[in-house]
Amino acid sequence: MKYWLHIAFISASLVSCSDKSSKSTSPETPRSIRGATGSALYENSEASSFLLLKKDSTQGWQYRTDETTYKIVYVALQGKDTQHYMAKYRTITDGATSLEGQTRSIQVSLSSLENPAKTLLTAKHDCDELTLNARNFQTVKHGCCGSLDQVKLYDYQNRLIIEGDSKIIPAEVPNQFTFYLSFQAGGPDTTTIGTVHLSYSPNEAYHIQVKARKPASENCAPVVPALTLRSASKKDLYNEGLNQYDLWSLEHSTSPSQLNNLTIRANFDCDPALGIIDIPIIKGRPFGKAEPNQVYWIQGKSINK
Repeated sequence: MKYWLHIAFISASLVSCSDKSSKSTSPETPRSIRGATGSALYENSEASSFLLLKKDSTQGWQYRTDETTYKIVYVALQGKDTQHYMAKYRTITDGATSLEGQTRSIQVSLSSLENPAKTLLTAKHDCDELTLNARNFQTVKHGCCGSLDQVKLYDYQNRLIIEGDSKIIPAEVPNQFTFYLSFQAGGPDTTTIGTVHLSYSPNEAYHIQVKARKPASENCAPVVPALTLRSASKKDLYNEGLNQYDLWSLEHSTSPSQLNNLTIRANFDCDPALGIIDIPIIKGRPFGKAEPNQVYWIQGKSINK
């Protein structure tokens, strides 16, 4: 009897060790994933890597990561209706443990789900974030050491629509078109406070350089105004949920040339000497002028409105 009990104990011990070993070295894969992989219509994979480069007293540990990820996105490529695509992202990041900021490039490739092996669009940008929107994509380069984030918006032909500091403000004419506002601080000389951008498309954009005889207060560094769009109609409101202006009073305007009764306001509230400037939109153009590059001189007087 003792002999058989001894064999049973050994057998049970072996089974128990076998179970523990299996769980610790090879976690069980869900059945649904195993089944889907075995019957996949298309499969693609790329290796990711991590390199530890070197260490010094200034930068600390320097490293590089190379990562590939996949997403399903719902976008409208040029001349096509909105539909689902496979997006493959390759992100390469160079960083250091003792430095603020990083250097990163992101490449995204889009393929249709009907023919995922064929690439329809490739875009590569030096940025920290790349977001695919329904009809355009946005890149963000994070500011370092107190500087502002740099935001850019592109169409799906890789053409720049608009760029700005911190954010880009959309304004939608419902069921017709969308245009964009932004501000960029600084400029080519000490009299340039920054530039207000108004863009309808890569081919139709306006840039108003804001200048002052005296530089802005040192308390304003960098100088970024509160940028808003004002309308003469109460129908036009700012949509908090979508972070955009909805211009319902203009819903029958089919082109930018039909836009009136709108004003871009830049409130330099950090410096009373700069104050507020208003840029009226007349027939879709700032101040009604056709020139894409314009200059606005601040008179050095605060406007209280």
